[in-house]
Order: sequence, then structure tokens, then C-alpha cells
Amino acid sequence: MVRDIAFKFLLLAGFVTLPLVAFSQNLDTDDNQSETNELTQLFEEISRNPDNLNNNYRYAKLAEKMGKYYESIAAYERMLIQSPSLDRVKLDLALLYFKVGSMDEAKKLFLEVKSKNPPAQVAQNINKFLAQIDGKNRKHSFGANVTLGYGSDSNPSASPSSGSVDVFGVGIPVDDATSGQSDDQKFAHVRLTHSTQVPYVKNTVWSNEASFYKAVQDNASSLNTTVYALKTGVSQSNQNGRLRYGAHLNCSNVNLAEHEYLNTYGYDVFMDYIMSRKAKLRLSHSQDYRKFQNSPTVTTYEDRNGRASEDKLSLTAMVTPKDIVNASLSLRREHAGVDYYTNRSRSFGLNYTRLLENGFYMTGGATFKRTKYKDVDSFVNPFVVREDNERTWTVGLGKNITSNLTCGFVYQDKKIESNIQNYEYTNERITATLSWRY
Repeated sequence: MVRDIAFKFLLLAGFVTLPLVAFSQNLDTDDNQSETNELTQLFEEISRNPDNLNNNYRYAKLAEKMGKYYESIAAYERMLIQSPSLDRVKLDLALLYFKVGSMDEAKKLFLEVKSKNPPAQVAQNINKFLAQIDGKNRKHSFGANVTLGYGSDSNPSASPSSGSVDVFGVGIPVDDATSGQSDDQKFAHVRLTHSTQVPYVKNTVWSNEASFYKAVQDNASSLNTTVYALKTGVSQSNQNGRLRYGAHLNCSNVNLAEHEYLNTYGYDVFMDYIMSRKAKLRLSHSQDYRKFQNSPTVTTYEDRNGRASEDKLSLTAMVTPKDIVNASLSLRREHAGVDYYTNRSRSFGLNYTRLLENGFYMTGGATFKRTKYKDVDSFVNPFVVREDNERTWTVGLGKNITSNLTCGFVYQDKKIESNIQNYEYTNERITATLSWRY
């Protein structure tokens, strides 16, 4: 089983990242070679004259830019041995120690600079890092996020003819009375987190997460949804912090119209690669085992029981300090007791965030998804195997009211085209949210 998972990772990574890597190499080869040559030349000059502060500083900055953090640290340390009063060098070295996870060394240097009454802005930035260091040095860290919202849908069911609603990627059949009717909903989402350093294992964090989601429709009570979820796992990063990887176990319980509907348990594994200060690549694989329950309002039959797996590649890039782009490609497979519930889907998503003045931000995104089922559903159409094409557009505007409180408004337009008319539908949604985090 482990070998199969590894093969899936290699297949996905090779299929998707090879063109990206080749493209990146074509652009960066000349620059990288030039920087390597410059670093070698500086090293030779420092070997001949180790007391030259200018060459040591240039070497430290260039080594840091190239991701050679410990070589950069050594250059800064040489400078401080010769001139212990260089506060600018102490700040640069403290930031590097913070980056590689040497919090005690970073804190010591920050406090040394702060004790000399630096400018107000410098002191403010030092205090922010000291607060983060104190948080990282705590044996246990806790966090919370609470979101309250109100939404309005032109068609809350997933299809005007068949009648079903989408909850976290799971299609839930509903009675015909809710089909094709607009409705509003109130919802709340609470997320609690806990993390701690694993004893005696360097750069390893054990994290836990519990979440609760509740949505209540104004009219279509059969769509009222409650979700409980738990997640736990470990993650680790290498010494220079550019590679991070981990695994989690998870379980969830979905209730529909106050009746138990779906239980899942599974796992996920991931790997993050920091390509540069402005770009991060993530590769992940997840697998869930699903068991459906019949209820007075919903009949799903046991033949929907099975497993779902997903491979995903995502790239996050800060194009400018105010422009952030996220692109993702995913492959999902759902296996069920009968072939007309078994399907395979591919999706591509692109999201853009623009940071505006006075704490405002703007978001926009598009998602395209294609799903193909394995066999015909004789109850719907005995001659055609179902294929769906889905596209979703979103645009939003939000504001950071304080460092902990955020409000937002999002408009979403979704359309699914299918070769079986029963499964075609469109829906427009407007959502307002207020979120608090700790």
C-alpha cells in the first residue's frame, strides 16, 4: 500500500512538475551560475583577507539569497567577532536564526539590539519577532477561529431535477420539495487548534485540530447540515526550512436534517517545498473511507459506501508584496459499491488576492472540474454514462477590521453541464461572513 501511494506521488509530481521545473531552469540557469561564481569569488577574497567586513557582508547576503543559510550565518558571526557593536548585522543574523529555528540565539540578539533604544519602527518590529519566539518556545500553542455568516442561494440544491446538495464534495440526495427553489441560510464554523514540539525530535511538530460546522436553511430544513471533524498528525522541516512534510489522520461525522448521514475516516500526507521567498509548492495525497446512513429524509443505500482518494498539486506565489496567486491541479477518485456511483474527476483552480489600502483586500477565482462516472445508472438513463463539466467563478471583498477580526462578502456563480439533463444546474450565491481568530 505504501509503495502504491509513493508511485502516485511520483506519477503526479512527474506529470505536472516536470514542465514547471524545465521552464524554471531555462529562466534561472544563467542567474544561478552567475551567483555561484560570485559567491566562489567572494569566498576566495575572504580566505585571503578574512577581516574585510564589506566582503563578508556581501557574502552573507548572497548566501542567504541562494538558500545557504548556515554559510550566511558563519559570515555574520565572523563580522561580529571582529566588530561586536554592529547592530545591523545582529538584526540580520537574528532574522536568519529565526528562519532556521534557532529561537534562543535569535532572541538573545534581538534583546541586545533592543536594549540600545533603536528607532521606534525597529523596536516595534523586534517586539513582533520576540512575541513569535515566545509563542514558538511555549511547550503548547493553542488557536481558535470562529466564523459567522449569512448566505443566499438562487438554487441551494445541486440539481433542479434530481435534487441533491453538495457538502464538502459529497452529493447528498434531497426530497423534490427543495429542488429549484431559492433559499437563505445562517451558518457558523468553529475551529480549535493545538500544537507542540515533539520531545527529542528536532524540527518536528505534533498538531491537533477540532472543527464544528452548522448551517440552518430558512425554508429547506432537509438541507440543514451539521459537521464534526477531528484531525491529528505530525510535520517536520529540514534544517534550512525549505522542505516541510508530514502526515495526518482524520475523521468526520455529517448530520443532515438532524439525522446522521455520513461517517468518514482517513489520512493525508503532504510535502511543501519553498522554491523562493515568494513561491511555495505543495504536493499532497489524501484518502477517506466513507460509510453512509439512511435517514427519514434521505435514502442513500449502502451501495454508496466506499473510499475516495485525491492527489493535489498547488503553487502559491507572491507576485508583488500586494498580489498573491494560487494555482492548483487535483485528481480525485471515488469508489463505491456500484459502478454508477464510482467516478473520476480532474479539476483546476486559480485564485488571486489583491491587498488594498486601509486593511481592505479583494479576491477572485475560477475553478474548472470534469467528472466521468464508470457505468450507467439505469434508474436515470440506461443508455448513457454520466459526464459532468463544472465551472465556478467567485469574486469577493473583505476588510481586516483589527488584527484578529475580518469581515468579507463573496459572490459565487456555479454552473454544471451534463450529458444527462437531470444533473444540469446553475446557482448564484452571495455570502457575508465575520471571522475572529486567536
